[in-house]
Amino acid sequence: MSSKPSANECRIAVSSMGGTLGSKVGPMARCTHFLIFEGSPENYKVMECRSKGAPNEKGPNAAQNVAKMQVGTVITGTIGPRAYKILKDAGINVKAGCSGTVADAVKKCAAGKLKECKGATYAGKTI
Repeated sequence: MSSKPSANECRIAVSSMGGTLGSKVGPMARCTHFLIFEGSPENYKVMECRSKGAPNEKGPNAAQNVAKMQVGTVITGTIGPRAYKILKDAGINVKAGCSGTVADAVKKCAAGKLKECKGATYAGKTI
């Protein structure tokens, strides 16, 4: 058997407050962009978050969009319970509680310094 990771496992999505490597890692429900990395920190593309203007359900909508991108890992600041469940059900590892720049978060992930979270890191609020 081969121990080579699948293409999806090598793809990482980072929720970001901008479209550059120097942008801050943002919460899943409030990010403006996703930076999608494939294979190395130098190989990435920028995707605008389609749910950023939605009046509600921003986190779950963002999670559904990310799940369609066929990534293996999502790095984010915070994530709510519904968004977390969507990603986990899609087989995506979630690394939440991250801060700093996108570049720093990707380097930490590549070095194995980011822990996988075991549940939502933001409970949201009921109105």
